[in-house]
Amino acid sequence: MTKPLRVLLVEDNPDDQELVERELRRGEFEVSCHRVQSAEEMRAALEPGAWDVVLSDYCLPGFNAPAALELLRDSGLDIPCIVVSGSVGEFEGEEVMKAGARDYFSKALLTRLPAAVAREVEQARLRHERARAERDRNLLARAGEVLAGSLYLQETLDKVARLPVPELADWCAVYVSEAGRHLRVASLAHEDPEQVERGFELDRLFPLEPDAPSGPAYVFRTGEPRVVPDVSPERLAAVARSPEHLRRLLALGLRSFVHVPLVGRMGTLGVVTLGITGKTRPRFTQEDLPGVQELVRRAALTLENVRLYRESQEAIRLRDEFLAVAAHELRTPLTTLGLQLGTLVQRARRESSPEMVERLDKGLRQVKRLGSLVETLLDVSRLSTGELSLTLEGMDLVELVREVLERFEAESRSMGCALRLEAARELVGQWDRMRVEQVVAGLVSNALKFGAHQPVDVRVVSDGVVARVVVEDRGIGVPEEQLERIFERFGRAVSSRSYGGLGLGLYLARRAAEAHGGRVWAESRPGGGARFTLELPLRAAGKTVEEST
Repeated sequence: MTKPLRVLLVEDNPDDQELVERELRRGEFEVSCHRVQSAEEMRAALEPGAWDVVLSDYCLPGFNAPAALELLRDSGLDIPCIVVSGSVGEFEGEEVMKAGARDYFSKALLTRLPAAVAREVEQARLRHERARAERDRNLLARAGEVLAGSLYLQETLDKVARLPVPELADWCAVYVSEAGRHLRVASLAHEDPEQVERGFELDRLFPLEPDAPSGPAYVFRTGEPRVVPDVSPERLAAVARSPEHLRRLLALGLRSFVHVPLVGRMGTLGVVTLGITGKTRPRFTQEDLPGVQELVRRAALTLENVRLYRESQEAIRLRDEFLAVAAHELRTPLTTLGLQLGTLVQRARRESSPEMVERLDKGLRQVKRLGSLVETLLDVSRLSTGELSLTLEGMDLVELVREVLERFEAESRSMGCALRLEAARELVGQWDRMRVEQVVAGLVSNALKFGAHQPVDVRVVSDGVVARVVVEDRGIGVPEEQLERIFERFGRAVSSRSYGGLGLGLYLARRAAEAHGGRVWAESRPGGGARFTLELPLRAAGKTVEEST
């Protein structure tokens, strides 16, 4: 089975070229040979990926093997060079080996040539594979670091485009789909900003046709990657739609490119195209495809995460908007209903039976409860926009806690819970009365809900620096792994079907405490139940929640 072999031959004698080609064919090589005779010709012929081996005579008129080896070394190309000459002696052989030749021998020993070429070509192939694998590993490692740092679509697309430039390609274009069919250039990367502008202008003037038989549109439709090792002017002329289109395509200077589909969990998101323009970089081959595909796969995964993040942010925005609108819409009728029920309660106490008074009282309590829920929703919507502010005033924390417990007296009796307070005579500080009252009421309500038929202890203490309100119940308690989660927005440790509520009270309590420069936390109570502690600095500085986060 013949093996293709591309030979750059440094030789001035056509007859010697024929001898070399004949010997290589005997070694089962399918030879494609290009002969040069000067440094200028060799420099023009050198191109990465174009040659498998350089065979050089030792001495030519005006040129020689050491000069050819120096020119090859300066090019930076890893192409094995073998010196074959009738004038190579031991001294000359040592000289060319030091200069970088892989082997040397006399033309009288041309039978050695096929084996030497096969050996050097294989070793060069292994070196290229190791270099490609190392490059791909480094690029993929960098991709993980770069792509992990963004959750915004355009920023991520730009990072995807910049990743392979210039290590892997001179050009990178990221196409994304619109309406599931049309592709547009979402990001371009090139070391020359003017080339990037030309690329965007080309896409604007000549957008991709969805039904194109080749290129990114074809890859998007089929999901199959394409490698084009050689881009000829004839190939570009075949796909150009007009002379102006062809002129702009040629101006990009593309010599080779590869198209890989961006495939996410929900389908194909777009296409990534890598292009090579300069002659210092080898053209793309099928061997490059696995590394490019892995890079694009990771990019697609990152773009999917960005999409999910955007969708979740939009869902949160819509939810907060709904909460704000619903709360505002409910507030007015509930206020009116509360006032009407309050009037009826006062009248019933003068004119009606105790049973009617009790029923109206229950109705009024439920309306107040609904009002409290509406205010909670409003607070959540304010927190979403950072609008929960404080109005500080001098106040007695012990007095406030007593008032809160008095409001819960009827509820605690109906639930079989004794509310017990342990506190000093007074504890004065600068706090927002409404917010602190809201937090204390939330903690007490929480204790009554989850600690029914058991006493609830409330303590107000101080160490001179901070004031603490401690609420202990003997109810079902909070699992250790849920102690932090219950303070998250809509966070719960139990089913809402069993205990009701919105899962917002403790979230608001923590945010209000933090706005004061304090904190609130939960812990398991020895012997069962839970202990919640609100801690407030005795000299709080006024700040909004937005400033404190």
